[in-house]
Amino acid sequence: MLVTFEQTQTYSPLEEFLDSLAEQQLTYYASDLLEKRCCDNIEELGQAVRRATEVCHTMHLPLRENFKVVYRSQNGEVVQDWRLSPMAYLLMVINSDSHKDVVARMQVEIVKRVLNYS
Repeated sequence: MLVTFEQTQTYSPLEEFLDSLAEQQLTYYASDLLEKRCCDNIEELGQAVRRATEVCHTMHLPLRENFKVVYRSQNGEVVQDWRLSPMAYLLMVINSDSHKDVVARMQVEIVKRVLNYS
């Protein structure tokens, strides 16, 4: 079995403190979208993560405050997942497959709220 490790980065105490603060806001898991039927499989989930991170890049929102790659045990296997902020979670929902009922409902709800509060 070949195991590789990414290069270990050294963080200053300030960076570690900032990461700790950011992690407190990461209250969702991307895999929750599989259970809520926003995504059918890990590939769709990955596409939703990509789209949501693109939104953050475009809007200059810090990724470390909204996304963190984690590894979890699932059915005896280690799988990649993401911890998400509430904003990242909702960005993933609205950037998932709009043929899914829960996704379409969220998109319509957001448009209704914007039109009512503008």
